[in-house]
Amino acid sequence: MKKLISVAVLSAAVASPAFAEGLYLGAAYNSLAITDSRINGVELDVDTLGVVGGYELSPNLAIEGRLLTGVDEENSGGFRAEIDSYLGANLLGKLPLNNQLSLYGTLGYGFLDANISGPGFNVNDDDGGVSYGGGVMYTAGNVNIRAGYEMLYDRDNVEAEGLNLTATFAF
Repeated sequence: MKKLISVAVLSAAVASPAFAEGLYLGAAYNSLAITDSRINGVELDVDTLGVVGGYELSPNLAIEGRLLTGVDEENSGGFRAEIDSYLGANLLGKLPLNNQLSLYGTLGYGFLDANISGPGFNVNDDDGGVSYGGGVMYTAGNVNIRAGYEMLYDRDNVEAEGLNLTATFAF
């Protein structure tokens, strides 16, 4: 059923008469909370930076890829977390509120390579999982700035979620 809905959404976007087709590139920053249910609610904050690239299929739908890397590590409560990398692909849906402001939502799949360690505990999670998020987007000419919440990874007791800030330039 999910595949059927995805195909229908993509078909509708491609069939739309008003195309704003175009490539865009940019940068992303995430302030993530890394948690593992096996360490009693300890939340470890890790920041990531990376590149974002996408293609706008219509004024309301784009496909997007991102590559992020951790820029710091967190030590708290005897535990340490770091992100080596994140590689993901998303559909990005946009709902314009006016010419410059839109709401957006993302749905995709990503691969996280993260390490969490502490007393008697060591996990290197390098698997894939569903990602999703949403927020607001401001557009000024060829520049888009997005701010919102993202769940980048939720699998095998490990979650990586938090705030996202992305800036892109359309060609």
